[in-house]
Amino acid sequence: MSGGMEQWGHGAPGRVITWPDPDTYVLVEGVLLRMLPDSPGMAPGTDVVVRYDSARRVLVARSAARTDEGGGPGDE
Repeated sequence: MSGGMEQWGHGAPGRVITWPDPDTYVLVEGVLLRMLPDSPGMAPGTDVVVRYDSARRVLVARSAARTDEGGGPGDE
């Protein structure tokens, strides 16, 4: 995907559905997106915010609680 889904998903709230290592599947506005978890151990039902990590060029699921504390490296 070149820019489309990443740009659409960046900053969107979602919820973890499942996490087959090393990927996480997150439901965002009725769409299931595959991405990397920001931290291990995010169980199904965890509220997340989708971020696009420009360094790795992938979507990352960041815990909504952690996002409230501020952004991190790679966020745009």
